[in-house]
Amino acid sequence: MELIYWWMPLVWLLAVAAVVAAVVLVARTGRRRKANAEPLWVAHSERLTALPGYRRALSRYRRLIIATIAALGVLLLAGTALGSRVVSTTVFQPELRNRDIVLCLDVSGSMTEYDAALVGVFEKLVQRFDGERIALVLFNASATTYFPLTSDYDYVAAQLDHLVEDLTSPESDYEYWNGTDLGNGSSLIGDGLGSCVMRFDQVGEERSRSIVLATDNYVAGEPILTLEEAGAYAKAQDVTVYGINPGDVSSKDYLDDLAAEMDEVVTSTGGDYYALSDPGAVGGIVQQITAEQTKTLKGAKQLVQVDEPFVFVLAAFGGLTALMLLAWRLRR
Repeated sequence: MELIYWWMPLVWLLAVAAVVAAVVLVARTGRRRKANAEPLWVAHSERLTALPGYRRALSRYRRLIIATIAALGVLLLAGTALGSRVVSTTVFQPELRNRDIVLCLDVSGSMTEYDAALVGVFEKLVQRFDGERIALVLFNASATTYFPLTSDYDYVAAQLDHLVEDLTSPESDYEYWNGTDLGNGSSLIGDGLGSCVMRFDQVGEERSRSIVLATDNYVAGEPILTLEEAGAYAKAQDVTVYGINPGDVSSKDYLDDLAAEMDEVVTSTGGDYYALSDPGAVGGIVQQITAEQTKTLKGAKQLVQVDEPFVFVLAAFGGLTALMLLAWRLRR
């Protein structure tokens, strides 16, 4: 165990020393006044102090004083420890897996009504993984990294929650659009997928690399890459693409050709294709990604400090309770 605020005991020590000095000074002043005052003589007082009852009362009083000082000491020590934050320190080395997953989300105008639901799918996916590195890329006419590959799942969850709020709040400032409108047109799907492929690092290492592409595949501009070209690029980089299409519904049969094209491209990379309404989408993607061969890696060591107040809280309550009982006893 160690103290976070190591200087706190020094502060308490100085405070106690100041209080003791003040008490001693007041006591000395009182004795001087009594010494200068006219004494009051009591005849045969030694007979009183020799009585057994007097001796027992004096002995009991001294024991109560000693116990009071001890209780006060326990209370002060416990308070000092709590104020200093006693912590236990351990070194934790997390286990990572050599899988990288890029969540690739189309945020063009045709996707506005679906993006929040798709982020909800992403959140469910993240909850099913453990140790994989995950990134999120948003694209429209151009792509921007919302957060890079990371195994910090608390951070990932916080970022996804923030994105949902930005997508759904009436007071949203649409900050997620920043950096996604720099191309020629909008909803450039091939460029978006190609950009997501380029977000993988550690290219020289043998790793499982997957993309979860969420789009309706409705292009409204002039992309640099077609979806077929981007799929071929992903396959050449050993990246598996899984597609989730919110536009694959019977009410939008005019998008059937686009859905078929997306299905063909993602399956050509070894991945699979799902409609957003497919209840098996999350489970299917997780099962296929985790089925790929992987090995456990050791992550960077992390220093973990845990507060250990329990013993000192009990000691403080015990000291305070004893002090109150003793003070009540001394007044009797």
